[in-house]
Amino acid sequence: MNKYKDKAGLFSDFNFKLVVINSLIELEEFTRFEDDLQKLEDKFVDNYEWYEDIPPIPELMQYFSELVLEESDLNSITELVFDGGNEIYTSYLKPDWDGDDDIFDVKSIEGYQKLVNLKTVYAIGIVDEELLAPMINDGISVE
Repeated sequence: MNKYKDKAGLFSDFNFKLVVINSLIELEEFTRFEDDLQKLEDKFVDNYEWYEDIPPIPELMQYFSELVLEESDLNSITELVFDGGNEIYTSYLKPDWDGDDDIFDVKSIEGYQKLVNLKTVYAIGIVDEELLAPMINDGISVE
Protein backbone atom coordinates (compact mmCIF):
# COMPACT_ATOMS: atom_id res chain seq x y z
CA MET A 1 0.00 0.00 0.00
CA ASN A 2 1.29 3.44 -0.90
CA LYS A 3 2.30 5.32 2.26
CA TYR A 4 2.34 8.65 0.44
CA LYS A 5 -0.71 10.88 0.27
CA ASP A 6 -1.61 14.14 -1.40
CA LYS A 7 -0.98 16.33 1.63
CA ALA A 8 -2.77 19.23 -0.10
CA GLY A 9 -5.92 17.09 -0.13
CA LEU A 10 -6.84 17.68 -3.78
CA PHE A 11 -6.83 14.02 -4.78
CA SER A 12 -7.67 10.92 -2.77
CA ASP A 13 -5.14 8.77 -4.66
CA PHE A 14 -1.52 9.94 -4.54
CA ASN A 15 -0.80 8.02 -7.75
CA PHE A 16 -3.47 10.07 -9.52
CA LYS A 17 -1.78 13.23 -8.26
CA LEU A 18 1.43 11.95 -9.89
CA VAL A 19 -0.39 11.65 -13.24
CA VAL A 20 -1.60 15.24 -12.84
CA ILE A 21 1.88 16.49 -11.93
CA ASN A 22 3.30 14.66 -14.93
CA SER A 23 0.94 16.62 -17.17
CA LEU A 24 2.35 19.83 -15.71
CA ILE A 25 5.93 18.65 -16.18
CA GLU A 26 5.16 17.94 -19.85
CA LEU A 27 3.83 21.47 -20.47
CA GLU A 28 6.69 23.48 -21.94
CA GLU A 29 5.38 26.76 -20.58
CA PHE A 30 5.03 25.40 -17.05
CA THR A 31 8.14 26.19 -15.02
CA ARG A 32 6.87 26.88 -11.49
CA PHE A 33 8.68 23.98 -9.83
CA GLU A 34 11.30 23.32 -12.51
CA ASP A 35 14.17 24.62 -10.31
CA ASP A 36 13.11 22.39 -7.40
CA LEU A 37 13.00 19.36 -9.68
CA GLN A 38 16.42 20.14 -11.10
CA LYS A 39 17.93 20.36 -7.61
CA LEU A 40 16.27 17.11 -6.54
CA GLU A 41 17.37 15.40 -9.74
CA ASP A 42 20.97 16.56 -9.24
CA LYS A 43 21.00 15.37 -5.64
CA PHE A 44 19.03 12.12 -5.79
CA VAL A 45 18.39 10.90 -9.32
CA ASP A 46 21.95 11.38 -10.57
CA ASN A 47 23.12 9.14 -7.72
CA TYR A 48 20.37 6.56 -8.20
CA GLU A 49 21.37 2.92 -7.65
CA TRP A 50 20.17 1.50 -10.95
CA TYR A 51 18.63 -1.95 -11.08
CA GLU A 52 18.59 -2.40 -7.35
CA ASP A 53 15.46 -3.71 -5.70
CA ILE A 54 14.67 -0.40 -4.07
CA PRO A 55 11.48 1.64 -3.75
CA PRO A 56 10.90 4.92 -5.59
CA ILE A 57 13.22 7.69 -4.43
CA PRO A 58 11.70 8.70 -1.07
CA GLU A 59 12.82 12.33 -1.20
CA LEU A 60 11.05 12.85 -4.53
CA MET A 61 7.96 10.97 -3.40
CA GLN A 62 7.86 13.23 -0.34
CA TYR A 63 8.33 16.36 -2.46
CA PHE A 64 5.43 15.41 -4.74
CA SER A 65 3.20 14.46 -1.80
CA GLU A 66 3.74 17.90 -0.24
CA LEU A 67 3.56 19.83 -3.51
CA VAL A 68 0.61 22.21 -3.50
CA LEU A 69 -0.99 22.56 -6.91
CA GLU A 70 -2.55 25.95 -7.43
CA GLU A 71 -5.81 26.56 -9.25
CA SER A 72 -3.87 28.04 -12.17
CA ASP A 73 -1.83 24.80 -12.36
CA LEU A 74 -4.97 22.70 -12.47
CA ASN A 75 -6.57 25.01 -15.04
CA SER A 76 -3.62 24.57 -17.41
CA ILE A 77 -4.20 20.83 -17.77
CA THR A 78 -6.12 19.82 -20.89
CA GLU A 79 -4.96 16.19 -21.08
CA LEU A 80 -3.79 13.39 -18.84
CA VAL A 81 -1.70 10.40 -19.85
CA PHE A 82 -1.92 7.26 -17.75
CA ASP A 83 1.27 5.45 -18.75
CA GLY A 84 4.07 3.75 -16.86
CA GLY A 85 6.50 5.44 -19.23
CA ASN A 86 5.56 8.94 -18.04
CA GLU A 87 8.47 11.25 -17.33
CA ILE A 88 7.60 11.56 -13.64
CA TYR A 89 8.41 7.86 -13.15
CA THR A 90 11.31 7.39 -15.59
CA SER A 91 13.13 10.65 -14.86
CA TYR A 92 12.36 11.29 -11.21
CA LEU A 93 10.73 8.65 -9.04
CA LYS A 94 12.16 5.31 -10.19
CA PRO A 95 14.33 5.72 -13.28
CA ASP A 96 14.77 1.98 -13.82
CA TRP A 97 11.10 1.10 -13.33
CA ASP A 98 9.90 -1.35 -15.95
CA GLY A 99 6.20 -1.13 -15.15
CA ASP A 100 5.98 -4.79 -14.16
CA ASP A 101 4.50 -4.06 -10.75
CA ASP A 102 1.61 -1.92 -9.55
CA ILE A 103 3.42 0.66 -7.40
CA PHE A 104 2.10 3.55 -9.51
CA ASP A 105 -1.30 2.11 -10.46
CA VAL A 106 -4.14 4.57 -10.04
CA LYS A 107 -7.01 3.24 -7.91
CA SER A 108 -9.13 6.42 -7.73
CA ILE A 109 -9.60 9.49 -9.89
CA GLU A 110 -11.50 11.33 -7.18
CA GLY A 111 -10.77 15.01 -7.53
CA TYR A 112 -10.49 15.00 -11.33
CA GLN A 113 -13.37 17.50 -11.36
CA LYS A 114 -10.84 20.14 -10.26
CA LEU A 115 -9.27 19.84 -13.72
CA VAL A 116 -11.90 22.09 -15.30
CA ASN A 117 -10.19 22.27 -18.71
CA LEU A 118 -9.48 18.55 -19.04
CA LYS A 119 -10.53 17.43 -22.52
CA THR A 120 -8.63 14.21 -23.28
CA VAL A 121 -7.33 11.25 -21.32
CA TYR A 122 -4.98 8.64 -22.75
CA ALA A 123 -5.31 5.34 -20.91
CA ILE A 124 -2.18 3.46 -21.96
CA GLY A 125 -1.52 1.74 -18.64
CA ILE A 126 -1.50 2.04 -14.82
CA VAL A 127 -5.27 2.54 -14.70
CA ASP A 128 -8.28 0.31 -15.24
CA GLU A 129 -10.27 1.97 -18.02
CA GLU A 130 -13.52 1.23 -16.15
CA LEU A 131 -12.29 3.62 -13.47
CA LEU A 132 -12.44 6.43 -16.05
CA ALA A 133 -16.19 6.06 -16.67
CA PRO A 134 -17.07 9.23 -14.70
CA MET A 135 -14.77 11.22 -16.96
CA ILE A 136 -16.49 9.84 -20.05
CA ASN A 137 -19.86 10.70 -18.50
CA ASP A 138 -18.60 14.28 -18.09
CA GLY A 139 -17.74 14.49 -21.79
CA ILE A 140 -14.00 13.96 -21.48
CA SER A 141 -12.56 11.95 -24.35
CA VAL A 142 -10.84 8.75 -23.20
CA GLU A 143 -8.54 7.10 -25.73
